[in-house]
Amino acid sequence: MDFTDLSLLDDGVVERRFTLDGIPGLLWTPPASADAPVPLILLGHPGGLEGMQPRLVQRAQSAARSGFASATLELPGSGDRPRIPDFEAARADLGRAMAQGDPLDAVVDRLVLPLVERAAPEWQSLLDDVLALPGIRGPVGISGGFISIGIRLALVEPRIVAASLYAGSFVPASIVE
Repeated sequence: MDFTDLSLLDDGVVERRFTLDGIPGLLWTPPASADAPVPLILLGHPGGLEGMQPRLVQRAQSAARSGFASATLELPGSGDRPRIPDFEAARADLGRAMAQGDPLDAVVDRLVLPLVERAAPEWQSLLDDVLALPGIRGPVGISGGFISIGIRLALVEPRIVAASLYAGSFVPASIVE
């Protein structure tokens, strides 16, 4: 994890930009205190950190007021990350299928399953690096974003003990099998 920028927000929350194996991310920590290390919340999002940053900052500041650090990563194929032609084609096919009222299962599988397979290990690496930082510890929660990524992480990652999964994303049946 290579930190590239540090900002102090108005409420004392520290925002740090970083790259993790070339993947952009953000880490927010509550104002410094003499208390014990703080637990972590992974902040999910639908992709495009720059566009999502105002909402992510609000969520991170809310978490910090409750004594939590927060971290997030750019999703595969989003933001400044290289586009993935199969994802782009599946997104377009999903839009067409929804507009035409066609069945969605096959196109959702083509979009979501490869995204989960790429993203989940990246988020596990994020956990490894953030939990190694001084002042941050488990337990870990995950909040928001692609529900399928959150479900996969909750199933395979024992450090995640709580999940707040919301929004209108699709979940292929094979995610929970």
